[in-house]
Amino acid sequence: MRLALCIIIAVIAAQARLALAQDPELVMGYRTNERRPYIDDDNDEGIYKTLYSRACQRIGCTLKVVRLPKKRLLQALAQGEVDFYPGYTYNAEREPIALFLPNGLRERHVVITRASHPAVRGYADLGNGVELRNLGNPDLIPLLWQARIKVLQVPELDVERAFRLISAGKGDFYIYDELTLRFYWERLRPTGLTLHPSLEPWQAMHMGFSKHSRFYRAQPNPDYRADQPLSPDNYPLRLDPASLAGRLTAALQAMKQSGETERIVERFLQAPAR
Repeated sequence: MRLALCIIIAVIAAQARLALAQDPELVMGYRTNERRPYIDDDNDEGIYKTLYSRACQRIGCTLKVVRLPKKRLLQALAQGEVDFYPGYTYNAEREPIALFLPNGLRERHVVITRASHPAVRGYADLGNGVELRNLGNPDLIPLLWQARIKVLQVPELDVERAFRLISAGKGDFYIYDELTLRFYWERLRPTGLTLHPSLEPWQAMHMGFSKHSRFYRAQPNPDYRADQPLSPDNYPLRLDPASLAGRLTAALQAMKQSGETERIVERFLQAPAR
């Protein structure tokens, strides 16, 4: 009996040592439909997987990619089953479940309409039109103009489908990330549509790191201004730099500073059409 107990204890201790010796695994979650050049639907290849895999290598951990329907994915993020969402736009509804951190990429949004639509030089030019929007995505229209816009929310909406729906008159315009829209625009050359110039400057893209991830550890942010609105740049908490999440963020910023991030982006912008 005593020998059997010793064997069991030895096995448990060996398993514990093995677990400690293995690299920690960060889980990146994304919805099921593709968003090239950021992520493919077949093999997850793209800017996101390459960027975060290399950042993980720098800090001694591995990356696992999980694809789920958008609603299920957000639940997994809220519960900490998924550690982070690679490109996540800040809004008040998402703030309780994720900390928004710069990932070294940049973004801005552009508008697509039918070719018959007048030039869009400002949000007022969108009139009382119908916006196509992926179900669950945040409102990208400034608050001043939101009341004038009707929204048609479409589950699992991707760019190619948005092109088809706009062409068919199911919506009047679609707003999305410029890099993604130009990627598909140059490869598909859709007829009867217009890609309008951006209405906003380039800004930092953020990842959303789950506040329930086992790798999340935060501390008070001494730079927080309570008299200013909440935003990714003005928040009561910041990551503990010694945490795995903090080290991941530092690695991403180092990649940006070295030019590695830009080289990754350029590589995938050259990807051929399928």
